[in-house]
Amino acid sequence: MATVLRSHCAFARLFGGKRGQILYNVIDFGIKSTPESLSVISISKKYSNYAHSPFVTRVKERYNYEVVEKPPEWTYVKRLLPFETIPAISPKDNYPSGYIPPQEEARNLPYFIPRNKNHYLPIYLDITFRGMRKISIIKKIDGDIWLLNDEIKSYLKKKHNRYVETRVHEMGRFIEVKGDYVNALKDWAYSKGF
Repeated sequence: MATVLRSHCAFARLFGGKRGQILYNVIDFGIKSTPESLSVISISKKYSNYAHSPFVTRVKERYNYEVVEKPPEWTYVKRLLPFETIPAISPKDNYPSGYIPPQEEARNLPYFIPRNKNHYLPIYLDITFRGMRKISIIKKIDGDIWLLNDEIKSYLKKKHNRYVETRVHEMGRFIEVKGDYVNALKDWAYSKGF
């Protein structure tokens, strides 16, 4: 009897596929076996993608919708999206955040430090070796980088009363200053009009 049941199940497995749930041995469960109980309980069919499934066959008939080029609700969504470009800063006498805009006389100097896309000076602090080594970096330098290096050295030597080591990378257009001098360098750059 068990071999007959298993052969019926193999036949059902052949037509039901791998996903069909089949009773392998009904006698073990104490269920009375009938030809109806040996049939496949559930068969699932796999589709190539969701678009070919029966759920999406008649979308336009199931859901009544229309495509609008610019719906009136778009104004509410648009104001939540981030800016594609940073807007230009409107000129004022002073700013509540402490922002200092660049001056026009800075363009007449033999070197120039342009602002980054957020309108800030490209002067950064690089901390390595678990905080043991601090290097101040001035990036995006245009013009005479060696004259800028000499002026930075003399300014920092007067302000801090000690010799400051610098490294000039002419091809990379940046200067590295050994130590945490970011605030002093920013004050110097603001005084020059950058």
